[in-house]
This record gives sequence, structure tokens and C-alpha cells, in this order.
Amino acid sequence: MHPSFSQPSRPFLMRHLVLSLLLFAFVATVSASPAAATDGSAATDGNEDAPVAMMTVPGLPMPVPVAPQFGDMVRLPDGTFIMGLTDEDPFEMQSAGRRRVTVSAFYIDRFEVTNAEYREYLQSLSPGVRDDALPDSTAWTSSASRADFSTYFYGSNYDEYPVVSVTWQDAKDYCKAEDKRLPTEAEWEYAARAGRVGGVYPWSGFSPRDAFGRYLANFNPGRQGQAADGYAFTAPVGSFPPSRWGLHDVAGNAAEWVEDTYSPTYANLSDLDPVYRGEDSEETRKVVRGGAWDSNAFRIGVGFRDMHEADQASPRIGFRCAADISQVEGTQRRFKDPEPPQPDPSNEGGDANSESGDDAAGDTTEEEDGTAPPESGTTPPGGGQ
Repeated sequence: MHPSFSQPSRPFLMRHLVLSLLLFAFVATVSASPAAATDGSAATDGNEDAPVAMMTVPGLPMPVPVAPQFGDMVRLPDGTFIMGLTDEDPFEMQSAGRRRVTVSAFYIDRFEVTNAEYREYLQSLSPGVRDDALPDSTAWTSSASRADFSTYFYGSNYDEYPVVSVTWQDAKDYCKAEDKRLPTEAEWEYAARAGRVGGVYPWSGFSPRDAFGRYLANFNPGRQGQAADGYAFTAPVGSFPPSRWGLHDVAGNAAEWVEDTYSPTYANLSDLDPVYRGEDSEETRKVVRGGAWDSNAFRIGVGFRDMHEADQASPRIGFRCAADISQVEGTQRRFKDPEPPQPDPSNEGGDANSESGDDAAGDTTEEEDGTAPPESGTTPPGGGQ
């Protein structure tokens, strides 16, 4: 005897049909919007100084900021968020708690620094300094990768893989040479969250996979096997989809050094642009964020924090750089060059005013050619950030 099942009612089917059509219309609208580009960029009509674009999402009480790109960096707006773990912590691994903080606008790299980029930086150093800045090959023994250090760091097949086995100071020195800096812990988490309140990952939802079962980061899925996401070790930067603010690999791949000295609590942080440098502390560990290729799904969450000795390299840890608004935009010219004088068609001979015209051209002041500094009290674009 087969069990009997009641057929769904007509109103039930109609309701689901209407909801499906509405969902399809919403997805099509967002996908067609320039602000909803998959790389997180916004349409700025070629104007690099355009404000952060806003994308209105039905169902949300306010527009979502979409960061415009500046080369390989993303400009993020001022923002306030709740810093700290929002996922469950059954083993009480995180003791810092939560704190509402505000960060000023800043730039951050879209990608982790690659082997090729770090090798180019080393090439610019003197031989003695270069030797000290090389990734630590002795740390490679704990990588569990069959590729040796030389193959990974120098091999052309690994050019676009993240550089690892560098110390915190190595990362700081690289960023400084690029006129950048390491992001603070608060900036890193703000960027990784991409405006998602209470999010666990840089993407929506509570799973490291999308609706089709595809992995969204390079990490260790556990029982599925460490290569289930396609990579047993690190992956080329940008191999997985970006966040809606255009950042790649803020979850997994290589964990990332940040500026802050480790503290078990957020009590040491200020509410505005917080950073804990630990000048009055004997703590030698620095904060590491993002999780790595061998981390489980919990450790690649945007709120999870780890730490590592600053002077010790690890094949799990790489970095990306950030920059103040003034570091990027403060180098732009503050004044436009004056328009060149146009010839006077009524002065055909040109002899009556030629001498005075030459004198006038020779007396061009510094203010007129745009080389003089602004008057006292003038703030350059981005200088207040």
C-alpha cells in the first residue's frame, strides 16, 4: 500500500510562481546595473575623483556602497561597523568580544602581494638588504607542499601566487617601498566584511560554497579533502570570486599580516581609526587575519583573528597593502595650468604690443603656473583623511 500525498493547492502554486518571477526580475535588474559589476567596481565615467557609487538593493533600508577601483587598489568610504566574531564560538577560541568602531576612508589592495611583485621589489634593493628581505626558506619545511621553496618563489609558473614566508617587518618594508602601509586590523575587517552587517564571510550566507556547490575560497574543507576547492596549497591570487567591494582572497589562500600588535581584547582600541601598536607592552606577536590554505571553514571567517610572532615567517602567511587617502590622492596636482594666451586677430602686425607681451610672459608668477604651494589653511584633496 503506497502512502497518499495531498496535492498542493492552486493558491499555493500561484504564490510560489509570483515569488519566483519577482526574484528573477530582481536578479536581472541588479546584474544589468553598472554598479553591480562582479569585481566590485563602479561606473565613474572615467573620473577617478568621482564619489563612491551607491547601489540601491530592494529590501535593504539604505543604499549599499560600491567601491570604485584605483588601479589595483580599491577606495573604501568612511564607515562604522561592529568589529569582532559574529559566528558561533563553541570552543571559546576568540576572547576579544565585539566593539563598534569607525574607520576613515582608505585604499586597500585588491589582491595579495604576489611572488613576482615581491621579486621585483627585491631587485630594487642593495645586495645586503636584499638578502635580509628574502622569504625565509627554512620556514618552508612546515608547508607540507611538495614544491620546494625555490620552485615556488622563483618559478615563473608561480608568479601570480601569493608570496609567503615573510616576516611582519618584511611586509611593512615592502609596503613602505610602494608608498603604502599595512592595513590596521580594523581596516582589514571593515574591508573584508564589505558592508555586510553580521556577516560570517565576505560573501552572503553561512556556507563556504555557493548555491551550486562551488567553493568560494581556498581553504581546507576537511573530510572532502584539502584539494576539494581545486588547490592543495596556495592558489593564484584572484582565483576565486571577489567580494562586492572588489577584494579577492580575504578569506583563505594566505593569511595576512596587519599592523596591530596582538591583544586578547579590543579594550585597548579607540572608537575612531583604532590601531593597537603595543608600545607599552612586551607582546611580540602581531595580528594575522583571513585564514590560509590549510585553515578550516571557521578560521577563514571575517571576524576570526589569529596571531604570530612578528620575527617568524610562515608558509601560511602573506600580506596585502593599504594606503591613506592622502598617500594616493595627495600627489595629484592642486591647480590646473593656466590657458595659454590666444593671439589677438586685430593686432596683425604685432609690433605695438609685442614687447609688452613678451615682458608679461616672462613675468609669469609661480601662482600662475601652478607650482606654488597653497595659501595657509588650504587643505589639499584627501589631505584631511
